[in-house]
Amino acid sequence: MHETSLIQFTLDAVERRALALRMRRVTDIYLVVGEMRGALPELMQEAFRILTYARPAFHGAELHIEARPVVLRCQKCGKRYRAADFHRVACPDCGAPEYDVAEGNELYIDSFEGE
Repeated sequence: MHETSLIQFTLDAVERRALALRMRRVTDIYLVVGEMRGALPELMQEAFRILTYARPAFHGAELHIEARPVVLRCQKCGKRYRAADFHRVACPDCGAPEYDVAEGNELYIDSFEGE
């Protein structure tokens, strides 16, 4: 379950920054996670609940996850379109099969709040 390692990394990074900012407690963490990362939000929430249990700086904190869908950009005509099925990704406008991933591969800490 790679969700656990993603949350562990997130907590470590946020805690380092919170300490540098002299924050006593983190109340909210905002993540952006693209669909292509294969991380399931419900498993990330569960990992967050487990991993924050023994970390006082995160007691009562909430994890907010913005899931980003996969959006492709046609290399031929530039059309941006959602990919519902990765086995059929031809451009809906021109039919070209070549594309770039425009969105959906993100994975980052957008922000966090605390006191």
